[in-house]
Amino acid sequence: MRAYVTGLRMQLWLIRRQPDDLLSLCTIPFTAVVLLSVVVHAARPDLVTNALLAPALIGLWSFAIAVAGDLIQVEHWLGTLELTQAGPTAPHPVLLGRISAVMLLGVLPLGETWLLGWLLFDRAPRVHHPGVFAATMVLSLFAMAGTALVFCAGMLLSRNGGVYQNFLSFPIYLLSGVMVPVSYLPDFLEPLSWLVFLSWSADLMRDALGSAPVEHLGPRLFAVGGLGVAGLLAGWFLLSFVLRLRRERGR
Repeated sequence: MRAYVTGLRMQLWLIRRQPDDLLSLCTIPFTAVVLLSVVVHAARPDLVTNALLAPALIGLWSFAIAVAGDLIQVEHWLGTLELTQAGPTAPHPVLLGRISAVMLLGVLPLGETWLLGWLLFDRAPRVHHPGVFAATMVLSLFAMAGTALVFCAGMLLSRNGGVYQNFLSFPIYLLSGVMVPVSYLPDFLEPLSWLVFLSWSADLMRDALGSAPVEHLGPRLFAVGGLGVAGLLAGWFLLSFVLRLRRERGR
């Protein structure tokens, strides 16, 4: 736990000194304006909620991918990864703490998108079920941090990890239905979306904004949390395996 907290505090300090990890915030306004323009001018008020949530969720996922990749690349460039491996404490909790620090800033894309919707399009969402929305957001941030560990392991295996950062984003956006609900996609894609925690998160958040009662709340929250735990365990195991492989190869 001490290593986790140390990683978290270290990353917050780094962000304060050099806020490069927040550059994704610069792209979110453009995504929000494009999506809201399409929905508003197409006279589709039923999709305004999707357009207000999609840029925020896309921004969060971009945070997770970018942080996982940048952490490993920077450690490589500075030559500190080997020192971390040789230390008495496993690097997993430190990396997870650093990722969690950036995930804590995940509320910024949400506030940014909703402020733009209100200022430019006079569209502001009303959260009818704030408890459901808050619980879903917390579980989603946890799931993103855990899943990011998987990407950390993948980046260590590849010399060109940055390529995979870009490649992996759009399939996740499609399968998670952050903008286009999965029910609108071809039927064979729907079972695949059940394996993506973001699809459960997006559905729950949309329902939390609506006035109708949220159905099957417990199982759906469990799905987000369960997939988050699965991602965390998979990332922990893969990272251990990759680090052991590197030690055996003298890297």
